[in-house]
Amino acid sequence: MTGGDDLISIGTFAFRSGLSISALRHYDDVGLLRPAFVDPQTGYRRYHPDQVRSARLICGLRAVDLPVDEIRDVLALDDSAIRPVLEAHRRRLASRMRTLSNMTATLQEYLEKGSSMPERTGCRPVQITIRADDVAKAVAFYAEVFDAEFDEAISSFQFGAWNTDSFFLLTIEQQPPEQAGLQRGGACFGFFVDDLDAVHQRAVEAGGTEVHPPREFAWKPRTSLVDDPSGNRIALTQR
Repeated sequence: MTGGDDLISIGTFAFRSGLSISALRHYDDVGLLRPAFVDPQTGYRRYHPDQVRSARLICGLRAVDLPVDEIRDVLALDDSAIRPVLEAHRRRLASRMRTLSNMTATLQEYLEKGSSMPERTGCRPVQITIRADDVAKAVAFYAEVFDAEFDEAISSFQFGAWNTDSFFLLTIEQQPPEQAGLQRGGACFGFFVDDLDAVHQRAVEAGGTEVHPPREFAWKPRTSLVDDPSGNRIALTQR
């Protein structure tokens, strides 16, 4: 392609697209957004007005830190096929946010208790694995009831910050096909909660089965029992 009156300068294109001139040069170098014409003598780049839409899309996707290689794939897709890429990136950002949140919580403990944390002795449980007939349904249930985020990389909900006494993993795995219909769920575990009535109600509304409602006991705090959609039993106890 040769230069023409319909082409625009890199400065004007930068203004219209929201990308800086240095970014446009970089995206040319990596093959993400080639100019419509490069003067062979001066190396001056010129762009076609039709390229503004792609440039604006690149600008927006880089603003949410989508990797360049994935943006290259997005530019080759139809609009209807872009959503799964964005959903995957949203989950990646959510995972990054949880990691940063946990790191912040750990740092806060260091600030409060000193950076030289006391050595832990003995042991305590830090993970439970439950089986689900439908993993996606189970994930939606626990996310709704406990306002938690699921980390697909480790198939777990993480509660508390790593390397603190609050850290715990709830891992969800698929019920083996050969056991389908023979033994649903089977796990029994408990959560301390700040508002027993509210969490119990959310569990029932999210698809859980009430075993017994919140009630007082002479020998333990106020507690309720709910089965999750796969038959795992959850004891909810007022903190």
